Amino acid sequence: MAAGIPHRLRRTRYNREMRFRTGLLVGLAVGYYYGAKAGRERAAEIDRWLDKLRTTTTYQDARTKLSDGLREGTLAARHLIDDAARAATSPTDDFRTTVADPTLN
Repeated sequence: MAAGIPHRLRRTRYNREMRFRTGLLVGLAVGYYYGAKAGRERAAEIDRWLDKLRTTTTYQDARTKLSDGLREGTLAARHLIDDAARAATSPTDDFRTTVADPTLN
């Protein structure tokens, strides 16, 4: 028991996880219900709207910028990993000087 904290204020991890799961299930159920109620006509309408959106230049520019940014970020991460791997596998000068160097501790 947690000392000094009233029982009504204590929150356990289990309660938070169960609340999240319950909320997720309720949200999925409500979404499914309203999605099924909307029917095929509404789904077709949404598909047409999305097709119109995908043909706009704004959408295409944003998609290109996003993919370019992801590609650059991936390349930068690969370079960092390669540099770290090279540094970890390269031979050091002397183990004793590395351990005695106060800037490395």
